[in-house]
Amino acid sequence: MEDKIDILQVGTNQMELVDFRMYEQKPDGSIYEGIYGINIAKVKEIIKYPNVIKIPSKESLLDGIYNLRGEVVPIVSLAKWLNIKEPEGITSKKIIITIFNNITVGFIVHDAKRIRRVSWRFVKPPSEVLVHQYGNKIVGTINLDEEHVMLILDFESICEELGIFSEENIKSMQDVAIMESKNKSRKVKILIADDSSTARKIIKTAITPLAEEIIETKDGQEAWDMLNKLYKDNQNSLDGVVDIIITDVEMPNMDGYRFTKLVKEDERFRNIPVIMNTSLSGNANIQKAKDIGVDDFCTKFIAEEFTKTIAKYM
Repeated sequence: MEDKIDILQVGTNQMELVDFRMYEQKPDGSIYEGIYGINIAKVKEIIKYPNVIKIPSKESLLDGIYNLRGEVVPIVSLAKWLNIKEPEGITSKKIIITIFNNITVGFIVHDAKRIRRVSWRFVKPPSEVLVHQYGNKIVGTINLDEEHVMLILDFESICEELGIFSEENIKSMQDVAIMESKNKSRKVKILIADDSSTARKIIKTAITPLAEEIIETKDGQEAWDMLNKLYKDNQNSLDGVVDIIITDVEMPNMDGYRFTKLVKEDERFRNIPVIMNTSLSGNANIQKAKDIGVDDFCTKFIAEEFTKTIAKYM
């Protein structure tokens, strides 16, 4: 049956990824080909490496800026961010122009190969070995075959390092939450589903003034299992246990669309407000969210919009 489903239909736990490559020169002189993926929903276009206006800084992740049809786009060196040594003479470099969090950013990659259609259930959290090697830079992995693994990067983490999600931005979110909390007679219990540790940290910091309790989960499957456990532990009720759900879209095992669809189709949970908080932006993604019953849609991390949305459901 699954083969007959339109795999891009919202709520089917499916996605398309751009398969791109980063080459690394090892100490013994060999070249390692790393396989990476980015959700095509974040990709605006892919262009050949253009004439970039260089920014003279050894420390910055920025390689420079590029004028894309009148829009000035920051160009980020993924090789610097991943801390890999680039081989000399790569002629296939491309820039993946992305749009997420309502900003446009270009990422330099060594090659872009193809579009892969996959199920989120095949996306698994990184192993301890990868966490040790990359820290929080990897949010998911996909086994392509017995020898090859695709790594999915945490683009929220990149934006944090670029200063897009600065301490000032987080404080602004917190300030709005504090103001909103003064007008509320109670605090709420909130379930968060987000695979990015950076995103969870920012969300928690921002909503603490509004929250009595925050329950963290790392993907849609874990959040769904948690809802069912809490329901059972509370004698078949979630009254006073979960008041609001905040979910990302892109997550291993089960994405936010599928998770929300399960919640809204289940009479036990359908009355819990679900707020989709995602780096994916644009009308198409908002429409997808509406199609599966999301109560509200926020783009990460717009301070006033996010905290006022939470307060609306208190």
